[in-house]
Amino acid sequence: MKKFIIIAAVLLVTFGFSAWKIAAIFPGVINDRDYNQLGYQALMDLKKEFGVKVAYSQKVAVPDAARVMEEYINSGFNIIWAHGGQYVRITLEVAKKYPDVRFIIEDEAPPKEYLPNVFTLGREYHLGFYVLGALATMVTKTGHIGFISGLELPFTYGEINAIYQAIKDLGMKDIVKLHYIYTGDFNDPLKARQAAETLISKGCDVLISGLNLGNFGLFEAVKKAKRKVYFTATYTDKSKSAPDNFLAADLFNFSYSMKKLVRDIMNGEKGKYFSMEWGEGKARYTEIPVKNVSLYINEKVKEIAKDIELGKITVKKELRHLLIEK
Repeated sequence: MKKFIIIAAVLLVTFGFSAWKIAAIFPGVINDRDYNQLGYQALMDLKKEFGVKVAYSQKVAVPDAARVMEEYINSGFNIIWAHGGQYVRITLEVAKKYPDVRFIIEDEAPPKEYLPNVFTLGREYHLGFYVLGALATMVTKTGHIGFISGLELPFTYGEINAIYQAIKDLGMKDIVKLHYIYTGDFNDPLKARQAAETLISKGCDVLISGLNLGNFGLFEAVKKAKRKVYFTATYTDKSKSAPDNFLAADLFNFSYSMKKLVRDIMNGEKGKYFSMEWGEGKARYTEIPVKNVSLYINEKVKEIAKDIELGKITVKKELRHLLIEK
């Protein structure tokens, strides 16, 4: 009898999970060694973890997102993951039409209108960019650091504000100046290179990148600069692209969070905000050790990252506007 109960429980879990089908849409290509590749890896990890059917579409433009999502829904997929902040608005519109389908969006705050079938994965960019801002402040010799991103979005405002908070917290706001440029595209290497060259011409010797494929243009700019220019990146280690110029990345592990979030969905939980956890070995953390810096700076960066984890440093999440003092 006991053996029968165990087998029945295993079958219930197996068939319960297999009733779910997960589809993801990605804004870029899955081999970008960056944001999209991390999303693809997480999707494959979900397939392995839960034994579910998965599917995905690459390079999905925002105007096409609703159509692609509805095609998956009409094919029986009941968890739709929109991997990118640019999809939030359109995903919410689709979610209202399909209340029995679960949707995962990525944003820095829950939607203003609560939908029980929408789950928000909070990426918490501000935490990592605070650390990168502190690092850049300690590394710069010219007193000028630059930030490059693609689009003006709430989370990119949050990144700049966190960098500026780090500069102020270190007592350097009258000594270190933060410059920023939006290229209009996270994935355009030419625009990124031009932006990097502009910032370098203004004296920036540390560039903080919030780009995706656009990074390839930034790499060329820093390597060809007449003086030493360092850079940081997001999502994955970029040291192989410019080993003498790279400092550290704001690392992401989507698999860590998505496994927990999808399990909650499968267990019947309603829509909620699910924060990517900050901490060593968790979903979000700074790449340590930092490259091309002194042992002292390495230890200071490590200390700052740990203090955020322990709650000793509170990084403000300001997503509405820029707080840089002119």
